[in-house]
Amino acid sequence: MKIRAWRKAIVTLSLVTLLAGGLSPGFVQNNHVYAADMVTPSVIVEDFEDGISDVKFNPKRMYDATLHLEDNQKHVRNGQYSARIDYDMIGIVDNPSQIEVGYKTGNIPLTGYPTKVGMWVYGNNEGHLLTTKFRDQGGSSFQAEFYDANQTGINWSGWKYIEAAVPQGKPGPIVLELFFQLKQSNMSKKNKGSIWVDDITLIYEDSDEDKDVPSIKPISPVENDVLNAPLDELKVELTDNGAGLDLDTLSVLLDGSDITQGANYSSDTGLLTYPGAFLDGGYHELIIDVKDMAGNPASKTYAFTINAGERLFMTADGEAVSNEIYPVQVNIKDYLNAESVKFALNYDASTLQVESITQAAGVALDSAIDNDHGMVQVALDNVTAATHDVVTVNFRVSSHAILERGENYKTITMSNPNLTAGGVQTSSPLASPIHYTIAFPYQLAMTGMGLGTSSTFTVLDREGKPYEGADIVFTGLLKQSSVVTVNTVTSSVYEDDDTSSDVLMVAKAGERFYASAEPEDGLFEVILADGQTTGYISEADVSSQLLSSSLGKTDAKGQLTTDLTTLALGTYQVQAVIGDQNSKVVHYEVVEQYGTDEPQYVQTYVTEDMSSQLSAAWQTKPDQTSTYIQYIEASDWGTGESPDFNHVKQQHAESELQVLSMKENGTKGEIRFHNILIEGLKADTAYKYRVGYEGNWSEWHEYSTVDQNKSTPTSFLFITDSHTNQSQGIQAYQALMTSALTQYPSTQFIMHGGDMVDVGGAFEEWQKFWQASSVYAATLPTALTLGNHDVKSEGKEVFTKGANFPKNGPASQLQYAYSYEVDDTHFVVLNSEGTEEQMIEQAAWLKEDLDQNDKKWTIAMFHRPAYHTENGRESLVEYTQTYFAPILEEKKVDLVLVGHDHVYARTYPMLEGKPNKATNEGTVYLDGGASGWKFYDGTQYNYLNFIFDEDVPVYSAIEISDDKIRVEARTSAGNIVDEFSVVKTTDNEPSTPTPTPTPTPTPTSPSTSTPVTTPSPVPTSTPVPTPTPAQTPTPSTLVFNDKVDVDVVKAIVEKEQSAPTVSFTDVPAASWSATVVERAAKMGIVTGYSDGSYHPNEKVTRAEFATMLAKAFGLADASSSSFSDTQGHWASEAISALQAKGIITGYSDGSFHPNQEISRAEIVAMLARLTNYAPNTFNPFSDATANWASEQISAFAAAGIVSGKGNGLFKPNESASRAESVAMIIRLLDKLLAQ
Repeated sequence: MKIRAWRKAIVTLSLVTLLAGGLSPGFVQNNHVYAADMVTPSVIVEDFEDGISDVKFNPKRMYDATLHLEDNQKHVRNGQYSARIDYDMIGIVDNPSQIEVGYKTGNIPLTGYPTKVGMWVYGNNEGHLLTTKFRDQGGSSFQAEFYDANQTGINWSGWKYIEAAVPQGKPGPIVLELFFQLKQSNMSKKNKGSIWVDDITLIYEDSDEDKDVPSIKPISPVENDVLNAPLDELKVELTDNGAGLDLDTLSVLLDGSDITQGANYSSDTGLLTYPGAFLDGGYHELIIDVKDMAGNPASKTYAFTINAGERLFMTADGEAVSNEIYPVQVNIKDYLNAESVKFALNYDASTLQVESITQAAGVALDSAIDNDHGMVQVALDNVTAATHDVVTVNFRVSSHAILERGENYKTITMSNPNLTAGGVQTSSPLASPIHYTIAFPYQLAMTGMGLGTSSTFTVLDREGKPYEGADIVFTGLLKQSSVVTVNTVTSSVYEDDDTSSDVLMVAKAGERFYASAEPEDGLFEVILADGQTTGYISEADVSSQLLSSSLGKTDAKGQLTTDLTTLALGTYQVQAVIGDQNSKVVHYEVVEQYGTDEPQYVQTYVTEDMSSQLSAAWQTKPDQTSTYIQYIEASDWGTGESPDFNHVKQQHAESELQVLSMKENGTKGEIRFHNILIEGLKADTAYKYRVGYEGNWSEWHEYSTVDQNKSTPTSFLFITDSHTNQSQGIQAYQALMTSALTQYPSTQFIMHGGDMVDVGGAFEEWQKFWQASSVYAATLPTALTLGNHDVKSEGKEVFTKGANFPKNGPASQLQYAYSYEVDDTHFVVLNSEGTEEQMIEQAAWLKEDLDQNDKKWTIAMFHRPAYHTENGRESLVEYTQTYFAPILEEKKVDLVLVGHDHVYARTYPMLEGKPNKATNEGTVYLDGGASGWKFYDGTQYNYLNFIFDEDVPVYSAIEISDDKIRVEARTSAGNIVDEFSVVKTTDNEPSTPTPTPTPTPTPTSPSTSTPVTTPSPVPTSTPVPTPTPAQTPTPSTLVFNDKVDVDVVKAIVEKEQSAPTVSFTDVPAASWSATVVERAAKMGIVTGYSDGSYHPNEKVTRAEFATMLAKAFGLADASSSSFSDTQGHWASEAISALQAKGIITGYSDGSFHPNQEISRAEIVAMLARLTNYAPNTFNPFSDATANWASEQISAFAAAGIVSGKGNGLFKPNESASRAESVAMIIRLLDKLLAQ
């Protein structure tokens, strides 16, 4: 490792003299070089001159990536070495694909606080993003970004010096964690390539040092230009904005020839010129290299074509078909007088082999073919006899030819061209290169790769139709081998080709082995099942079959099933052959079998109609191809331990094979996933079912369909981010779900917001998730959405094949995106882990789906939030915000469930991407926090209405009724952390307006314009307000009791007469609540917000209503509240005053729950305690007769203070709005003061 002051002395410090707070954890080297107390303008952190042995290289979500020490001076900026990174991220859907580069020893403590970080980067216009990562004193990370707001990354070719600003103001001392990160999330930019990095530098003060590379700009012709006339003059603009060009370093190559001396550069015009007369017609490639006086290098390579003059021209098809002839024609364009032609063609010898060369009639041909090195030299005489194609080079395409990863095409180039006439060379025109891809007349697919499993091959023609009669053949090793079958009862397999050697195993009759093609000295050499061990078996004990011939022919379905392909672990090759044509060679790996004979991990999943359908999935070993489900109505079971099988129905399951890794990047194995969808079930009916097959059945499970009654509530649990990758995670998740189902036994299904596992490519983690979910999964159906951890490697295949979701989403996202309905609610599940193209497709489907939605309520779910809750992610714009949120908000989706940030929070209703704090109109986004062991720090951004940032697992119990969506969030201990409701907004007062309590702005000035509710955990049991004590006999009309000073109240009311006019931007004069809101504001009971709004539809907490009540009735008390959770609370004085008067009593555990939304019943009870009311024997509301505040509700209804919500309902447990609560207070004041 080297840290070097730029043009300054270096200062070596031992560990004990490190500045700026010493070492960070994990930094253990004994000697390093740091900046001294006198901070120099810049410090080189790493220049790779001492190698890369101490450099950490950590690729993530990459197909492949390697770090190399580069010594090619073209790719070294300073010194002898730079770092070269080769990467391949093609097809990696997980995001972001990234590479981290730092020191293996950990973080680097920094002296001082750099303002920028800089580095030299040799790029190829890939568009990848670069960052440098730091951490502050508290361990929070931050980064310097080498890209702009448009995320323009590496958009140059060659060397370039780049700088990025280091975010200032972080608590120090800070440490450098990573020199740089290379990132890419855009699928269209995920490529295979290389970048080079040199001289990574921390900058403390700006320097005037010249680090700008010269500019090379083609003028005439421009890059890839095609000219249809001879070129007058070649022109390239060469400029430098710094020290000036060093023309001694100028190099100009045209078609491989050095023309530097023939080129002319003018410092006045900045133009490099070369006479056009020296350029023949045809294809040209120009390479220019130059440095400036500061040594900054620039390079430019580009091509152009001149379609003028006598020149050579090549033509060929864009596809070279495997094992067929690929002809390349060469002719002369704009023929003048050429008599002889010479040229060479250069080609990929692994793909093409010259089979023959044919010339035009009368043309003499001489050639030299070098198929080993991929070159053919052609010499032609008497070309004047040619009327069309002068010569055709016929290539045979290899049957093993393929395009490598990242290779868009193969190329045939021309070199050393020469046209002569009269024995004199007239020109040397290059033909443009030929670009071609590899095509196959047939396509071959294979399933079944588990050891001892039958394999099925499917052959399709180029139109995608099944092909009958194709031979499936081995290529490579097995083509030269045989398979032997043991015919005797037993046969010994010996270690050596000597029957006196040790016996490796005793084979039984029928066992088979891959073996040598022929026996030697009476023994076949065999490969045992592990694919590594070889042994010898007696020729007399076995029969043999050569594998050089066909394994069989495909049937009318284009399929062949065989058990000869999986006898030993290892990698093998097969190909479909039809006559002299063939498919691409398929490489496959024989892997271990995963699973058991008995069905494992039985799960049920949501269906499009859960009142009549059951969806289930399970898994077995790969060779268990046929399994079933048996089911019976619970009422038909009978009285015994086993069901009455006369009533049992049976249905065959579908299945799919999947190869996957038990551990991330570990040994692979194969498993068979089974799934089934039963239709035609009875609604609201209990069933029992089991899965499996004869001899291996699961236990009987219970399952109930939902009802079809829209008037009954729909209840489900929402959890997210369980990350079950360890026993601790399993226990945490099971404890949470067990608590949830105990607290909410009427739960009908589960919704999981993604990141079920930590590493989707580790199958053992999926097994742990299924184990963790076993407390409910076989009985309660689940809706899942993919998380960014789930999607890794084979995780996305496990997600769909291991489950069974509705197949009604967009074509490319079947089972990743889907919808279903329960009663009067439409549910939509989306995949936030798709490519941008897939997100656009999902967005179009989402709009169409919602356009057809006729349900009252709509709930959506996906993983990545449109609006983040995690610290540091406020400005991170996900595709979900770009493509999903505008549609969800336009279509008035009620609730959106998300995860990813591991912080429980909910937004204000969002409209057009902004929080609507004025009304309830908009879409509420709920981040469910985490249900496992992993937690992040949260920040209450301005769009967040509520946040709970404790590191404990959380679930949300959601109940959908006719008038609202009610959400209660709890911990594993049962403590409520949040309660809220989503209601449909209306422009006018309901037909039977009910003045109900509603929140008022905080009396003390909060940090924002809106009051912010913060969570306050409460006891395990659901809190119920203390019942109102029995009242003493009272007059028949409402009057104040002795808790109220009537004169004080009258003085408050009289303020209305002298107060100036009050109006609010969101309470129009025509609104039903305009009068009561204005009066309450004039009396000083409520205030508006700094932006002139009132938020009439916002809900009220118990603390907020206590403040309103204390102001309206002039209640004050000097003592402090005795409630355990109100000490220091902003409303503690008002709460204390009400407590002293006996208006509030709190909960049995001594708490008050100030931040909990107050119910309509609680408001009536609190108001009633200020009066001597007359009990009413008749309660007009059917849902209030059994309520603990039934007496007070009845009395206030009789007095005209409250009315119902329609249909004879009062809805006592519903939260009230700000408009409703002041209406109730004003009506009570009017009633009392009128007596």
